[in-house]
Amino acid sequence: MSKISRKQAKRRQEIIEAAIPLITSASFEEISVSDICRSIGISIGSFYHYFSKKSDLLIGLLWLIDEDLAENTFPLLTSENELENIRIFSHGWAEHIDRHGLERSKLISAINPDSSDFSESSRESIKKLRELFGKALAKGQVRIKYDADFLTDYFLLMMRSVSTDWSRRDGNYDIVKKMDEFTLFFLDGIKPVSTE
Repeated sequence: MSKISRKQAKRRQEIIEAAIPLITSASFEEISVSDICRSIGISIGSFYHYFSKKSDLLIGLLWLIDEDLAENTFPLLTSENELENIRIFSHGWAEHIDRHGLERSKLISAINPDSSDFSESSRESIKKLRELFGKALAKGQVRIKYDADFLTDYFLLMMRSVSTDWSRRDGNYDIVKKMDEFTLFFLDGIKPVSTE
């Protein structure tokens, strides 16, 4: 997503939010831009002012996660123990998913991260997680000899697995609790073994 003004970002968010009921009621591929515009009461020109194509609506859901984490979770990442900060990060991620519901989670699970016009590495949440793993490595809080990119990729895989499983099971368990459990399992596996 290119840099846009706060007002434009807010309008994009409003359009995404308004389109969610329609795009969860039918196959995304079957819905046209005109269907979306008609259902939310905007012109096709307005749609293309904020999005270059229909799939940008789905990618926009990922950016909404980043905005929420930046506002509500990043300020909490103040521990000197970077593994604790990573735990707080994943907890905030799960809270976001839980707060915004099953249908949105299902849509996010369907997004292809290999989209040619979407660079996941440019997402703020991914940068922040990579930064936390980099600091943990630099501080010796991780015993595994992999770099921050590797650890970030595997941690994201774990978080996405929990999110996708929760979606596929129609949200029949507490995603925040499950994310906390898997995060602790992951982090226990990479932290130095205590000699106490």
